[in-house]
Parts: sequence; structure tokens; C-alpha cells
Amino acid sequence: MTAPARVIGYQHAFSALCDRRLVQSMYGECDVLLERVLLTLHGEAHTARRAIEWKLFRRNFARYYESEVYPRTLSQTLAPYLQQGHLDLPEFGFRVNINLSADIAGIDRTQGSQEETDTLVRLTRKFSEGATLFHSTRDRDTVREEVSAALAEFDEAFLTPSKLRRELILKRIESGAAVEDDMPRDILSVLLANRDKQDLDDNMILREVAFFMQAGAHSSANALTHSFHEITQWCQAHPDDAERIKVDDAFLQQCLHESLRLHPASPVAWRKASEAFTLPDGTHVEADDNVLIDLMSANVETAIFGEDAARFNPHRVVADRIPPFGLTFGIGIHTCFGRDIAGGLGQGKDPSQAPHYGTLTNLLKSLLQHHARQDPGNPPVPDAATERRNWGQYRLLIGGAFSAEEARRDRT
Repeated sequence: MTAPARVIGYQHAFSALCDRRLVQSMYGECDVLLERVLLTLHGEAHTARRAIEWKLFRRNFARYYESEVYPRTLSQTLAPYLQQGHLDLPEFGFRVNINLSADIAGIDRTQGSQEETDTLVRLTRKFSEGATLFHSTRDRDTVREEVSAALAEFDEAFLTPSKLRRELILKRIESGAAVEDDMPRDILSVLLANRDKQDLDDNMILREVAFFMQAGAHSSANALTHSFHEITQWCQAHPDDAERIKVDDAFLQQCLHESLRLHPASPVAWRKASEAFTLPDGTHVEADDNVLIDLMSANVETAIFGEDAARFNPHRVVADRIPPFGLTFGIGIHTCFGRDIAGGLGQGKDPSQAPHYGTLTNLLKSLLQHHARQDPGNPPVPDAATERRNWGQYRLLIGGAFSAEEARRDRT
């Protein structure tokens, strides 16, 4: 196998991500989940699918979700952990974001029970294994079989009932007994309303909805754990910021964005050339050549982010045209749909509107308000099931007062 052409540096990576001659190629390992989903589509098919789904992610939806829906989800999910006094951060982040993902994907949770959430967590974790199969350390055929079984269970238990409810509403709209505003605002509704125009069969709809389920929960859970770790380390060395972070939501969002820059969901983006051409750095590629876009190198380029670019510094100042989180959410046609919901919009141009800091900032804020801190008896453990630098276990104590031992350790 010929080594891929490697694109390094912010400007070159930015240009390569925006180049439509480079086709998404990292997710071909698990077609049972990702065949013809938005992430892997290209050309006219991608443009058409993105056009109908992007309408859901207008900024008013991000603001509505943060102020009206997410607080209830967060409160309900956090309550039992406050009672027991401890939690595992990757697992908690996954559970709380399951409901966010389900809302956006269009999955009804009719029971509202912990068992129902447990099932969704288990199935969505399996989807995440499929989506990240490229970096898996497990036998890939085994993972594919497990993903296929999980999809079948998800279809029967969740997707089919959710689909039937929306199809009934669509029929009522067609007959004049209901109006379009009666239709839920989610991916499944959009796909059903456009299934004939977009040639979407039941299996395609199943994969697309499952993909959105895992995309929101998996990446957000990892981002939450990374950002909590970075913030904790920073505040131990900077006690003034430890106090500020409790009352300044904008600063907390800066901390989140700095962590997102240092910990992109994937450190690289793989593409395949659809034709022969020259990359931004002058490298020539032929049709079907692999191209590796090094997002990590882009996000820590000193010319863009300063001499300390490889270190966490929430006081970092970058040029207006540079996102504080770098290229973590991608750019161009494959920009992550969840960027504004998870990362927030900040104050915005209209001072009369309440600032929107995003679901991850709100999650961090709630954890800090409840005195979440590392469990000294259970140090963090890396995730051994992937080559990505994620945490497999990150135990926290939460609620209550600090013990004398914790206070002594904190002072030292």
C-alpha cells in the first residue's frame, strides 16, 4: 500500500478540507452502519441530503434546545449520580448526550425509564465502535457483526415505533387534518418527508438515524472528559481562574474551546482524490490516491495559535478569522452539524439575545457547581479499545464537601 500524501499545517489543511476533489474515505470500514449516510456521501447526493438536514440546525434551534430542552435532560440524568456521590465521566457524558442525540435523530423514548436509556446507551456505543472501526484494536469482522445485530435491535425497539408515529402525522398533514408545525423537528421526520425525492429506503433511513445517534453522544462524551481534565489541571496551577470559572460562563466556554482544539474527535481526516491534481502544499496526487489531512498539526501550529500552541491556555488570543477550536469541527461541506449546539455561539451580534454557550459548557458548569473532582482512589484510565487518545474510565466524586485529605492534597 502506497503511503498517503500528508497535508500538514492549518492553511493547507483548511484548503484541503474545502476541496471537493477530495472524497471522505476514513469511514469505509463499516458500511453496515455508514454506507450512504451524510458523512460518507459526496457530490450531488451529499449536497441534496445536506440541504434538507441542515434546515434543522439553524441557530434558533441551538438556542431553543439549550434553554428549553437540555436543562431538563441534564437535571434528570445528573440526579442519581448526586445521590450516590460519584460517577464515571465518559459514561455519564454518554448517557446525558444520548437524549440530545435522540431528540435530534428523531427517536422517541416512550417509557422514560432508566432501562430504556440503558438500552440506548448500549446500542449507541456499539454504533460508535462501528463508526471508529478505522482506529479499532479489535477484530474488525467481529465488530461489524455486532454492529449489524445492534442495528436490528435498534430498528425493532426504537426506530420502527418512532417512524410509524411520524408517518401518521405526515398522512394527517397531507389530508389537511394537521399542519407542518405538528411534525417533530428531527432528522427522521426530514428523511420520511423526503424519502421519495431522495430515494431513501428503510435501511438507508435506519443507518442515517443510527449515525446521528452515535455522532452526538460519542464525540460529546469524549470532549466532556478531555475538557474536564484540562480545566482541572489548569485550575490547580491557576487558583484565580479556579474561582473565575465558577461565575464566568464565557470564560468557561473559552476553556472548552481550547480543549476542543487540543483534542479533536479525530486527529486526522482521511480523503481520497477523485481526480489527479496538486494539493495546496504542492504535492501531486493521482486519482484514487489516499490523502491524510493532519488536523492535529493544524490545531497546534505556532504561527496560528502561538508558541505555546501545544499546551492548554484558555487565555489564548487568535485572529478573528480563526475559530478558537481550530479545525476540530471540520470546515467546508463536512462541517459538523453539532458545532453550534455543542460548542455554543457565545454572545452573538444581538446584545438583546441571551448568550448561547452550548451543551458542553452547560455540562461542565453543572459538574463544577456540584464540586466534581477526580476520585483519588480511582485514577483515570486510557481507552485501550482504540488508537485514539481517549479516556476509557475517568472516575469523579461529586457533591458534598471536600474531605480533609482532598483539601490537603488540593493545597499542595
